[in-house]
Amino acid sequence: MPANILNLSSYTVSQITEDEHDYHIATTVTRHPLKCSHCQSENIRGFGRREQLVKDLPMHGKRVGIYVDTRRYQCQSCNKTFYEPLPDVDEKRKMTKRLVEWIGKQAITRTFTSIADEVGIVEGTVRSIFRDYINELEKTVRFEIPQWMGIDEIHLIKPRCVVSNIKNNTIVEILKDRNKPTVTRYLSQLKGLDQVHYVAIDMWKPYRDAVETVIPDAQIVIDKFHVVRMANDGLERVRKSLREQLTPKQRRGLMHDRFVLLKRERDLTDK
Repeated sequence: MPANILNLSSYTVSQITEDEHDYHIATTVTRHPLKCSHCQSENIRGFGRREQLVKDLPMHGKRVGIYVDTRRYQCQSCNKTFYEPLPDVDEKRKMTKRLVEWIGKQAITRTFTSIADEVGIVEGTVRSIFRDYINELEKTVRFEIPQWMGIDEIHLIKPRCVVSNIKNNTIVEILKDRNKPTVTRYLSQLKGLDQVHYVAIDMWKPYRDAVETVIPDAQIVIDKFHVVRMANDGLERVRKSLREQLTPKQRRGLMHDRFVLLKRERDLTDK
């Protein structure tokens, strides 16, 4: 009898074969059912077999397929037939539960295609598992309305609004766009908006309008980066206009003056 390289006590390994890319592991269920799955009667008898393929975690760089010789039973009381259940298997997808969990975790940091190739399944299955995995994770997350809310944007194909918790330095949500109706609709469905004391935004007017409409008591703070950038732009325009009024000789005497204006006061010398 081959060693149980699966490390699954619910299955007995009868044969192991391998090729360049795959392990093929023939097994049977260790414990067989004692009662009918329909009426719970103990009066059951064997009624045929079938082989079921169950995907498992990759092993030694190869994909793993478990071929389970599954028994079929017939109940002598209710006359219904049923197959013995497969322990540790996600019946929805015919793969082990540990593989489903592994795919969900891997899909957070890897592409769906790479995982599908490694396991030997289609990309759509990986996508479906990841969606279920995230839904389960969300049930364990407790959302707290940020007291210091940040509203900015990120470019993912197009500009999208990003809502963040500045105090905790975490992202709360990424919206489909940065338009006022989208931002207003999102803010309106949040609970506990009276807990929001400050909202940091850039100078994008739809953000200001949305916040003033939905969270009128929150104090709006303009992101310092945008204020400083506009101040620098204004200073540069004034500098250029003054240079245009100087003679060529005077302009040569002020070479690199732009960098002097950009220096911090503590870094300036008398010269």
